[in-house]
Amino acid sequence: MGTVNMKVLLLFALVAAAAAWPNFGFQSDAGGAADAQKQHDVNFLLHKIYGDIRDSNLKGKADSFDPEANLSHYSDGGKAVQKLMRDLKDNRLLQQRHWFSLFNPRQREEALMLFDVLIHCKDWDTFVSNAAYFRQIMNEGEFVYALYVAVIHSPLSEHVVLPPLYEVTPHLFTNSEVIEAAYRAKQTQKPGKFKSSFTGTKKNPEQRVAYFGEDIGMNTHHVTWHMEFPFWWDDKYSHHLDRKGENFFWVHHQLTVRFDAERLSNYLDPVDELHWEKPIVQGFAPHTTYKYGGQFPSRPDNVDFEDVDGVARIRDLLIVESRIRDAIAHGYIVDRAGNHIDIMNERGIDVLGDVIESSLYSPNVQYYGALHNTAHIVLGRQSDPHG
Repeated sequence: MGTVNMKVLLLFALVAAAAAWPNFGFQSDAGGAADAQKQHDVNFLLHKIYGDIRDSNLKGKADSFDPEANLSHYSDGGKAVQKLMRDLKDNRLLQQRHWFSLFNPRQREEALMLFDVLIHCKDWDTFVSNAAYFRQIMNEGEFVYALYVAVIHSPLSEHVVLPPLYEVTPHLFTNSEVIEAAYRAKQTQKPGKFKSSFTGTKKNPEQRVAYFGEDIGMNTHHVTWHMEFPFWWDDKYSHHLDRKGENFFWVHHQLTVRFDAERLSNYLDPVDELHWEKPIVQGFAPHTTYKYGGQFPSRPDNVDFEDVDGVARIRDLLIVESRIRDAIAHGYIVDRAGNHIDIMNERGIDVLGDVIESSLYSPNVQYYGALHNTAHIVLGRQSDPHG
């Protein structure tokens, strides 16, 4: 009887192991690529992004792959890859070793063209071959952004764990003094430990909470969240992002209330509202550099907001903000057709979040604008609004 029970237990154990097999890292897609192989490929695609591909298999794909050779491997029939290849052949793509900004419309368009190619790949071999091919050609910042968002949203890479961005582009997450010290150590072949200091001085009371605003982990989380719920997302890519506007509100609300809590615990007042018609009292010097393209711009104290050429006028931001406040006060949003969308219900915050960001889910971006995204650019450009 004992032997029978042991056999039954062994059978159950084998069934359980078979069911859990994907979690052991050996699950394959329809093309036969195991999760472990996918993880290996992504790691090496992002390894030393400004240098050559270090994996011989991926390097071989990059050198020999023709993205347009078999359009049946794309769920859109190859439309996205043909569009990207046209711009490549016409020399319209941003060169390598140049700064990249998601808020630059043309640079964002190029990154999304590559994302569009990757998200429509039917199998992993096509996905990774395209990634390797375009890694050697496209701007590094555009490539990293497109690959991260594609890995996050593609069903082919469901079990792939992306390395944190501070490991791939450390110069965007720490100050330039640390990066320069690391470069010197590399050049002299001398290992060392480099202390990263905060950007300001102890004379500035705001430095009491620099540990929060300049935290590498928190900033990585923030940028990664925006990759999970990008403002440019269109459902035609693959799926609908459920409660995207609500998530936008919730995440930013959590960040701001936590920052206020940290300020109160350090004898500082909560953050005041931002007023477009009043000066920005506190300046900021990020001490951060682009890999190629110089320092991040600094902003001195007591700067009055100015119009940013080619981006926005302060008058327009005031109008957009007043329209959003009116919508909140009246309890409804006006859509493109002039219909009223009730926001005094459980979906209200979702709609309002889409409007404020604004994402492509906004019911009326022409009327309500893109307050959050535009404000990012305007604040970042105040040191040189006409340059």
